[in-house]
Amino acid sequence: MATKKLESVIRTEGKPDIVIRLARVQDMRRIQMLYSEVYGASYPIPMIMDREQMRHAIESDDCYWMVADCQGRIVGSLVYELDLNYRYSKALGAVVSQEFRKHDLAYTMMKLVLDHITHGKDLVDLVYATTRTANYAPQKLTENLGFIKLGIFPNTHKVQDNETHCLTAYFTERALARRRKKPVMIPELEPFYDIVRRQVNLERPVTKDVTGIYSDHSKRIPLLNFEMITAPEFVKNRYKKIKHNSFFEHIVMPFHEPNLILITPDQGTEVYLTYSHKDKYSVIIGGVTNEKSFATVLESVAHKVSEMDMAYLEVMIDAYSPELQRDAMDARFIPSAYFPCAKRMGPRRYDCVVFSRTFEILDFRNVKIISLYKNFLREYLKLWRENYVELAFKSDRK
Repeated sequence: MATKKLESVIRTEGKPDIVIRLARVQDMRRIQMLYSEVYGASYPIPMIMDREQMRHAIESDDCYWMVADCQGRIVGSLVYELDLNYRYSKALGAVVSQEFRKHDLAYTMMKLVLDHITHGKDLVDLVYATTRTANYAPQKLTENLGFIKLGIFPNTHKVQDNETHCLTAYFTERALARRRKKPVMIPELEPFYDIVRRQVNLERPVTKDVTGIYSDHSKRIPLLNFEMITAPEFVKNRYKKIKHNSFFEHIVMPFHEPNLILITPDQGTEVYLTYSHKDKYSVIIGGVTNEKSFATVLESVAHKVSEMDMAYLEVMIDAYSPELQRDAMDARFIPSAYFPCAKRMGPRRYDCVVFSRTFEILDFRNVKIISLYKNFLREYLKLWRENYVELAFKSDRK
């Protein structure tokens, strides 16, 4: 903690000052009280609700946990996780007590750390965040800080209702300078890329239309017989020892630790996931396989997590592998976001595409999103309709 010193004071006319500072272990109970005050008992992030995870984050040099302190009361909180090896950071958990929201505390906390880790200490090349869509404020906050709008996660969490989140990121010049240019993508991805390209001034992509084994939907994708392993420490330790192969080398999922292995009886395929029963959320983060078809693996994983009562499954694939992109769509994973520089390999950074599959009826009744995010949503819904509705009419015509 000695290496991290960040503090700012918000002067309030006629009222006590508010001190923005790094969290301490003795703040933990008051931090949890703040989240309970704002969100009740439904907040899904384990780092916030689990005291041991919170303690580890506060004490870690790879995390900046900021709080707003008004005379001993914690009235604001925000976390930045850092991966110094891959030089990226994730901002999460921003919350401010209702009566203190006129003081721009979230903006002050975010900017203080953002400036420190990107320019002051030069610790990371990019910072990303996911923002809730219950109101416009989180989206406008990141927009005002210079974050770029990258897409949406439709119905990504289910707490009280289905929640759609937005994806946004802040890029340094270093990140963009090290980016591998000329992504190669199937035509369906180009609209998502174009929305991002107009914000960041990227080059035009290479479009390549490819056809997979199951693209004509004339035959069903075969399912692998997966068994589950959910022993947390075993899963984490085994994951550290594996060497990703085949199409798993083209996957990335920052800041996720696996807590589930799906494995075939012959151990020819192991897929590592993070999943949460509380909000029915799951993501693929890596694996090993001797299976030749990515579509088969994705369809099999989707089938298994659906049996586990998951509502959402996500995978992030690099933007230079059109055959894998096509396989994802053949397995009815729909693109919803384009993330430049998301993956680091050596000195280079690689763009990625977010694909997701939802197992429940899409519900956007309570979604409030600003204009560019609506464009992402329109493109997503267009592809969702083509892959889940229009196919039925095509089969009727045969």
